[in-house]
Amino acid sequence: MEEIDFKDLMKKSKLEIQFPDFEENVMESIKEKEASEKSLWKNIRWSWFFFLVGLLLGMIAMPILTDSKLPYFNDQFSPVLLVIEIIIIFLLASQFDNLLRITLKHKKD
Repeated sequence: MEEIDFKDLMKKSKLEIQFPDFEENVMESIKEKEASEKSLWKNIRWSWFFFLVGLLLGMIAMPILTDSKLPYFNDQFSPVLLVIEIIIIFLLASQFDNLLRITLKHKKD
């Protein structure tokens, strides 16, 4: 008697899934999330690479610019070069900050 009641009780507790492809959708979304994570880290590594390459090229280009004598600037080239250097330093510092924040933010996740 108790065995029959238990079977009936178990039949009533069975959940019907309204969406037959629910499990497939969940697994697909998990795979997509993993792929996007890998892609994100790949993009972050490339960002660091190009940042360092740009920094190196900038360090090579600045002495070349300071030593060059451009005829259309004459003696007024020094203030222009100073403004250009300040802009470049500001851009490098802001990009370094952004890249560092993105890297550390995703390292915590």
